[in-house]
Amino acid sequence: MKDKNSLFDLVNKIKTVDNEAINKAQIELDRKMKPKDSLGILEDICKKVAGIYGYPLKKLEKKSHIVVAADNGVIEEGVSSCPIEYTSIVSEAMLNQIACIGIFTKTLNIDLNVVDIGMKSDIKRDYPNLIHKKIRRGTNNFYKEKAMSINECLEAIYTGIDLINEKSKVYDVFSNGEMGIANTTTSSALLYSVTRKNIDDVVGRGGGLSDDGLNKKKKIIVEACERYNTFEMDAVDMLAAVGGFDLACMVGMYIGAALNKKLMLVDGFISSVAALLACSLNKNIQEYLLFTHKSEEPGINIVLDYLKEKTFLNMNMRLGEGTGAVLAYPIIDCAVEMINTMKSPKEVYNLFSK
Repeated sequence: MKDKNSLFDLVNKIKTVDNEAINKAQIELDRKMKPKDSLGILEDICKKVAGIYGYPLKKLEKKSHIVVAADNGVIEEGVSSCPIEYTSIVSEAMLNQIACIGIFTKTLNIDLNVVDIGMKSDIKRDYPNLIHKKIRRGTNNFYKEKAMSINECLEAIYTGIDLINEKSKVYDVFSNGEMGIANTTTSSALLYSVTRKNIDDVVGRGGGLSDDGLNKKKKIIVEACERYNTFEMDAVDMLAAVGGFDLACMVGMYIGAALNKKLMLVDGFISSVAALLACSLNKNIQEYLLFTHKSEEPGINIVLDYLKEKTFLNMNMRLGEGTGAVLAYPIIDCAVEMINTMKSPKEVYNLFSK
């Protein structure tokens, strides 16, 4: 039986990135034929990649995007405008490359997996890129009882760690996303628990709630968090109280990426809340994450401020699935190609001044 102490011992093994490699990358960037720092975020990406993989930079050719699908019992309280069967239907559309993330990953040549970590229903057809890891058919309604047991939460976290451990043998770089009805409610409850920020700034409309629905969502979150006193909990207890299987699995994926020294791209609001919880376990995890996309959900601003991070994509999107993160892959490719190929002024003059 895996317990919290074993998880914390594992997380404590995560080391900081290679600062010497980052310095080498900075020196190389500064010798290129361009004004200093003129490529902005691209230069930051180069240094991020150098810190994780070393210098000179390697191409990150094999890309893996993992969508975690789960349902949340708190939907019983009317906090979502979408029906519960939407989770399995959209997940199957992803597998058939007709949902948005399936279209994007196919277009960009990124391998896609969908993980059933806790959907209420099953996908009955077989797919080679569907991973069956169902813990239970959705969490409890956290407004009435805690969402899951500690053991279930740990199982979801370790599922995420194990997925990255296995896939790191094949893939160079990762991104993740989620699919689950009411998971902006669980994410908002977790964000409220960690930061204690004003509930009006934390909670958004998710899938398109009315004013009455939004107010009810805020009330449910505040009352549940106060009842359990989630504000004093560690990340595992907090996830078990008001989180979801998808969020716990993503926390595990962030841990796994750092343990395996692989870059993980962080998408929008829900993915960022999971990253916030992972970083609360060990701040070194943040060095292995690249925050890519600013969701339209208001709570994303709180997450980014709390972690002192910024994103470089802002496209007024709030779909989820990791759709923002995968759009960052070509930018990363260009950054790595730039530092590996671009010449210094002297080298360019030698080539073309004769």
